[in-house]
Amino acid sequence: MTKKPTKKKPPTLKAIALGIRIRTQREHLGFTQDKLAGMIGVSENAITQYESGRSSPRRERIGALAQALGKSIGWLLTGNEPEEEVKAQTESERDALIAMRELPPEQQDFIVKMIQGLKK
Repeated sequence: MTKKPTKKKPPTLKAIALGIRIRTQREHLGFTQDKLAGMIGVSENAITQYESGRSSPRRERIGALAQALGKSIGWLLTGNEPEEEVKAQTESERDALIAMRELPPEQQDFIVKMIQGLKK
């Protein structure tokens, strides 16, 4: 009996983008895949699959994943957090927030430390 080759579908662009958001935020928080997996009740392999775009979290895991990553469900699914822009009090704050989002997490951390240093 020969095995029939399985044809797996390649990851979609949406799944890849979701995976990148998960990985970037996980690394930003200093979590290992194993730690994040434990926080939301899945295996480390599941996190690997999410981050690669080969699999997406089940609907019932989305809330727990967003909470563990300290982000909104909207951000997790789309990458957008318009409510944060609304919270900005001035045009300068909004511009700074938009500019920060275009930076990698380590540069965002550096900018925050610079701003905190200015307050001293």
